[in-house]
Order: sequence, then C-alpha cells, then structure tokens
Amino acid sequence: MAVLIIDPSLKDAQNLASVVRGVGHVPLTTDSAKSALNIARKETLELVLFNINGHKQRAADFLEASQSLETAPPVIVMTDKACLEDATHMMKLGAYDYWVKPIAGERLTKTMALLGRQAPPSPADGPGPARTIITHNPQMLQLKSLAEKVAATSATVFIQGESGTGKELLARFIHQRSDRDAQPFIAVNCAALPEGLLESELFGYEKGAFTGAIRTKEGKFELANGGTLLLDEVTEMPVHLQAKLLRVLQESEIDRVGGRYPIRVDVRIIATTNTDVVKAVGEGQFRKDLYYRLNVIPIRIPPLRDRTEDVVLLTQHFIGKYNQIHRRHLMRITPEAQRQLQGHPWPGNVRELENVIQRAVLIASGTELTPDCLLFDGNSSDHQSPMELMTIREMEKLMIGKALDSVQDNRTKAAEILGISVRTLRNKLQEYRQGEHL
Repeated sequence: MAVLIIDPSLKDAQNLASVVRGVGHVPLTTDSAKSALNIARKETLELVLFNINGHKQRAADFLEASQSLETAPPVIVMTDKACLEDATHMMKLGAYDYWVKPIAGERLTKTMALLGRQAPPSPADGPGPARTIITHNPQMLQLKSLAEKVAATSATVFIQGESGTGKELLARFIHQRSDRDAQPFIAVNCAALPEGLLESELFGYEKGAFTGAIRTKEGKFELANGGTLLLDEVTEMPVHLQAKLLRVLQESEIDRVGGRYPIRVDVRIIATTNTDVVKAVGEGQFRKDLYYRLNVIPIRIPPLRDRTEDVVLLTQHFIGKYNQIHRRHLMRITPEAQRQLQGHPWPGNVRELENVIQRAVLIASGTELTPDCLLFDGNSSDHQSPMELMTIREMEKLMIGKALDSVQDNRTKAAEILGISVRTLRNKLQEYRQGEHL
C-alpha cells in the first residue's frame, strides 16, 4: 500500500516514512501540496498523511482539491498541537481523521487495515511482551486470572486505575484471549477528542449530514463490529453522548449522525477510567444507569507502589526490551539501584518505570544498571532530596507547568503524565489565568 506523506520538515517526513515502512507499506514524501496533488493523480494511494503545522491553508486547499480526483484517497491531518477549531474545520473539509503526533506504528497499521476493510493483525500475532501481564503480585495474579475467565464471554468490562497502570494493556490482553481476537480492536480516547468530533467518531455520519460531510463515514462502533471497542477515559464523555452509548449497550445498534435507520452492531465494550466513578455519578457528571451497564465485570488495577515485588521484575523486562531496541547490553541491576527503584513512590506507575529504564539503558556505559543511571521523572537521580517548602497550590501549578513544558504544551499528553483528565487540566489552567488577572 502506498502512503503519501506531506510534510515541510524533511526530518519529520523521514521519521514518519520509517513508521510507514516499518508497518509494511510504501512511503512517498513531498513538502508541497501542489506536488502532492500531482502524485495523487499518478499513483494509487491508500492514504495521505498531511502535517498541517504552520500550513493550515495548504492542507485546506489540498483537501478541497483532492475531492476532484477520480479516486480521492482518505486524508489524515496531523499536528503537534491539537486545536478544536482546526480539527472541526479539517473534518468538515473531508479529512478522514485528525491525529496528534507522534504517530504510533500500531495505530497506523490498524487504520490501514480498516481502510482496506480487513481485520488488523490479531494481538496474538504481535510481539509477546506487548500483550503479557508481567507480575508476581498476588492481587495482580488474581486480576489476570479473572481477565482470562471473562475473556471468553461478551460481558462488558470496566477497568479502573490510576494513569499509567496498564489499563489499555489489560484491555488488549482480554481481547487477545477472546474468540474475537481475529477481529478489530479499536481504541478511542474519550478525553482526547474534541467534544464536537467525538459523536461522529464513535457513531459515524451520513453524506450530507452537515456542511462538509461529502461522503458517508463509518464510526468506531461499525469499524469494531465483530471485535472489541475500548472506550478509554469514558467518564470524560459528554452527558448527551452517554445516553447514546447507553442505547448501544441496551439495543446493540447505533445511529449515525444524520442517519435515518439504526444499524446493528456486535461489539464487545471495554471501558476505562482513572477517576472516581462513584464521585462522578454523585456529582451528575456520569449517568448512574450507564455506570451499572458498564460495570458488569469491574476490575481495579492497583498502583505500582502497592506491588513493589513487581518493580524489579518489570525493570528486567524493560531492560530486555530496550536492549534490543537500542542495541545495548545491560545485564544486571546493582543492589543499590534495586533499592532505589523499590523505594521510589512511582506516581506515574508502570509508564513512569518504563521511561526511567529506557533512559537508564541509554545512559549506562557498561553492563550494569547503577544508581547514577536512574533519572526519575521530574527530578535527578537524587529523587529523595527534600523539596523547597511551598503551598499545595504552588506545587500543583509548578507540576502542571513542568508537564506542559515536557510535551510542548500538548494538554492530552500532559494530563496523562499528571494522572488527571484533560477537563481537569483545562479547568486548572483557566483558574490560574483568572488568578493572574485579579
């Protein structure tokens, strides 16, 4: 399959071409929308990836011009920084999707498979470690056993846990062991998508449903038909869409935006959240009836600080993974490094541990992982040094600022690092702005 990459940055285009090539497709690159149209007229393209950073009008012009082609390829608009106005505009002009970089190879593989109307590769066919629950912790072993038991059913699963504990990994683990494993696994982050796009992304829309709807688009429910749909951070879904989701769970049918008739779907739902659902229900932010519908099989993943026996086990796993990726040769963990790893509170959970170990593999000069290789998130290797006294509000503001700086102001990524929802982050930033104007 040929994938056309339009990006004014040669380095970014080359990086994306490597991702495309890595998932078995042929990348074609250009830095010009005009050149891209000429390529599209001559080549059979399965997909176009257009980086709009600083070139929004060029992307808009390309989307409009591409509709006149004999075979208009789907266009995914990419950006380093999400913008609701840009996303809405591009989708109305006919963009197939709107993605925030970096682009994961797995996501691109699934999209290519869906565009070809083929089921994406089964997770069982992918790398083993990516689908394995690695643990010695008794609570996690019980959780793993429960997941294996319910996998064979079509029961809805509701996974709760802090950010970084591995909720999506567990969802994929369940899908892999179900009789749906040869069918699509589709993940939707309900907090990352702008509210105005979430409905059409989930339920799809008919041609002519709104200005710019130049062709019918299947939603994620239809694309996941026969397989599994992961609703990540489901508690961030707007209340009016919660009612539509409840109907899908009750009737096994969806209504496209602008559709005249309901469409039957056979989808297994797995939902996740890192918030207090009971509190959200009590505050009227999440429907009680939807909560009970989703909570058929409740699973709560413990934070890494409550399963310290897994820290070294996971460390060894990540050392092996990043030795292979970065061609390094770390062989052992020194006792002092092991003590520091087990003594760290891991506010970012397994995701933070993986980041720390990847850095350690890159930094290490020999075959041992030593304390000076451990650069903990938000601090140096001396992670236990006392912080300067400050108010909770000042500390909160400082950590939010550091998180945003580390991801170039990408609010979705910053919220993941902080373990809060995008909505909470947005409210905090607004609160700080109002305070500055007092």
